[in-house]
Amino acid sequence: MNEWVTAMQARKWMKKNESFLPSWHAYVGSELGLFSEFESARTVEAVSEKTGYPYDLLASWVKVGVAVKHLKKRPNSRYRTSKRRCASLMGKDDSPGVKALLKEMMELHLPTMLKYPEIMRSQERALFDHELHGGVVAETSALLEHFAIKKIKKMIRDRNVETIIDLGCGHGGYLRKLALEFPEIQMIGVDLNNKVIERARELSEGFSNIEYVVGDISEWKPKDDHKADVVLLHNIFHYIHPEARHQLLDHIHQYVSKRGLVSVITPINETEHGEAFSSAFNSFFVAHSNLFALPNKKELQEISEHCQFDMFDLDPIVKEGSWYTFWLSPSAPVKEMRHTKMAGSSEQTIASQQKEYIRSS
Repeated sequence: MNEWVTAMQARKWMKKNESFLPSWHAYVGSELGLFSEFESARTVEAVSEKTGYPYDLLASWVKVGVAVKHLKKRPNSRYRTSKRRCASLMGKDDSPGVKALLKEMMELHLPTMLKYPEIMRSQERALFDHELHGGVVAETSALLEHFAIKKIKKMIRDRNVETIIDLGCGHGGYLRKLALEFPEIQMIGVDLNNKVIERARELSEGFSNIEYVVGDISEWKPKDDHKADVVLLHNIFHYIHPEARHQLLDHIHQYVSKRGLVSVITPINETEHGEAFSSAFNSFFVAHSNLFALPNKKELQEISEHCQFDMFDLDPIVKEGSWYTFWLSPSAPVKEMRHTKMAGSSEQTIASQQKEYIRSS
């Protein structure tokens, strides 16, 4: 009986592995450009001959693709990519999006998680290579920030904004989206990774109102003590030691205008949304000596109070990943952290609070 129970449990664990196959298949296909090769119905032999990839390995990948519905079988032993499921994995887009997300998961997250036993036994944590992986992380951050851009654009339209600073700007995708709608606003992107900044400059040619600077955000300040109306602090906290996060906000507080705002996007630990993902994400960070645990709501509130910022409108923007957005204000009379039910519902709150503040000044 015990052997039977053990066998059944093993069978259940084997079944659980099936959910990994679509991610593995998508990663291989996007990395090798195979979804584009099968954009029109072709045989495995034809694709193998064109690409030089071994026939048996390619045939195996194709069979998995049919099983997970990424590929469709056609007459005469031909196969075609399912555009409904895999369109985002085809072509050579300058902004890889989903491809970058798969690359980060398969080349960063999973290898680190598989090393957990070794890391725990040796007590020697991994080292995150910012130069090597900075570009991919910049792409995935921009992909997730997309869900908050409508909220931020609305806030900018409702206020007299002259300067926007994006700290940890990555490839500058967020600033370019804003610059298309607000060409009169001066924008500065700051990032520690020189290669990332070089790529941002290349992609932003033609945007005369965007400037990029290589710098450490914990030390960098605008020239001539200029004040910023809006500071973007997106997906930054897990790069900063918990004991130094309040110091970063103290530093930012020096150059945010009296009626300015800091936009924050960050995954949060120990929340009611996306608990499994956020806890696994947190595990990835703490396995590195130069990455740090995700903040929780209590820590964020304590940090903002210590740094003379009012924190308000905490909204989940990607619930399944426990990604949140909120505002920090150095002047608005908001004394409590507000919880709204849906992202995008906070613009009226911001506008009414600022009007109230202006009337009372």
